[in-house]
Amino acid sequence: MDRSLAVALALVTIGALRFATDTMHELDPSWWQRFEGTPLRYLVRAPSDGSILGTLNAQWFKLLSIPAGISLIYLRNRFGSGTVEAKTEEFRDWAVRGVWIAMWFLGFTALELEKQLQFVGSGTRMVQGEIGWLNHLIHLVSAGLAWRLSGWFEFGAPEFELEDEAQIEGESESPKPDPLP
Repeated sequence: MDRSLAVALALVTIGALRFATDTMHELDPSWWQRFEGTPLRYLVRAPSDGSILGTLNAQWFKLLSIPAGISLIYLRNRFGSGTVEAKTEEFRDWAVRGVWIAMWFLGFTALELEKQLQFVGSGTRMVQGEIGWLNHLIHLVSAGLAWRLSGWFEFGAPEFELEDEAQIEGESESPKPDPLP
């Protein structure tokens, strides 16, 4: 497995698990307590306990949010149809990457505003240790990280492609059987 694929899969997995724990927290704000006293407490959405890990969990985990989102888009492109060249060209296009990153940023900003202002009335809430304005700043930094990451991702040639043009030419020049008289 190449580096790009491994990083993308890791970030998408982290993002999906964090989304699941965020959803669980919204359904039952005390559900995280079953992990109290274990290292898992710092991986699920939970209020900060005042420790460095607690603060990282409550506030700074958001640094991975947009990189996880752009990794999902990368995986969609990588395993989608088309040639490696076309997929690479599309993903490297600054406008395409910019739109995807902007969409993730706007989505996360809307979620953070809802937690702060309750303008839709979804009942989402900030946890102890979160600071509203800092959430927005962290998502902005997260967008910058996603931009850098998206420029670093490589598509590579699929393993099933022929190694060189000579194989293609050699196959086309093979003798054909004589037709029946």
